[in-house]
Amino acid sequence: MSRPLYNLRRRLLASTLRVLPSPSHRLSTTTSTPATRAPTTPVAVLWDLAASRPPSKHPLYDSAVRLHLAASSFGRLRFSAAFLHPCHRLPDPDPSADATNLCRVCGRKFRARDALLRHFDTIHTREHAKRLERIESSRGDRRVRLAASLSFKLSKYTKAARELTAGVNPGSPADELRRAGVHAELSRYPSTALRDRAQEVLDDGSVGCLLLVSGREELSPLLRLAKEKGVRSVVVGGESGLARWADTGFTWAEVIAGKARKAAPSMSGKWRDRDVLKGLEWRYEDDDEEDVMFEEDGDGDGSEELAGSANGKPWWKLESDGEDSSLCT
Repeated sequence: MSRPLYNLRRRLLASTLRVLPSPSHRLSTTTSTPATRAPTTPVAVLWDLAASRPPSKHPLYDSAVRLHLAASSFGRLRFSAAFLHPCHRLPDPDPSADATNLCRVCGRKFRARDALLRHFDTIHTREHAKRLERIESSRGDRRVRLAASLSFKLSKYTKAARELTAGVNPGSPADELRRAGVHAELSRYPSTALRDRAQEVLDDGSVGCLLLVSGREELSPLLRLAKEKGVRSVVVGGESGLARWADTGFTWAEVIAGKARKAAPSMSGKWRDRDVLKGLEWRYEDDDEEDVMFEEDGDGDGSEELAGSANGKPWWKLESDGEDSSLCT
């Protein structure tokens, strides 16, 4: 290659390298976009099962799971507790015509539960067995890749089968709540137990958001105390007047339909903006230090000096006036 062509090629490469961004620059531009962060506020869920019951056509386990999903949208779920009477029993399923049975695997709806069980056993159980056979017959890396690709379908089938099994032989309400991850506490006076637990939570300051599932207006002092301590409050079961004391409230229908979960991020953003504006708000405060300093500079309020000067000469005459008059005489 001749010398001029070599120099021309080197110049072209140098200009190309100057035009292309550096790897660090490309990395900074791709990672500079702010990612949406999940709220980290500790959330506590306290549920009075006797005062706020979910719709009877939905299983208690399903309602508790959807309640946890709504609570997790407001922040990090720290703990969840439900208070119920030892004699509490689950309501009978709703026998209305619009109560349908949903297949959790494919999404099909069935009028009768027996039709759902036949469909599940005929189609999904056989498909699940075939997937397990494929994984068992594979070896090495192929088995690992196959198990990874089918993990979602396997877990989906397992959850659906567990719900159907629980629906055939439903246990006690405490068992259903524990299966959903809720700490069930039996008490003869559930409202009193909930009030005491909420008082402990607000006193120790371990949570930033209190999700209260109840319909008793006697719990309104708890919500006022939460507002004084700067704890956000959410009420589920807004059919009663308890929700007007909270920052926001939802009905069970909104929780089941997922509307509460969708509205939680925007509500949390409004709360953060309100806290920032409150911190920047200018407030007028009376400053009494000037009055105190004024009182310290003088020995009194000045009335004694005026009285003393009145005995000698008028206040409008100066001391020099007296001296000049004596010299003239």
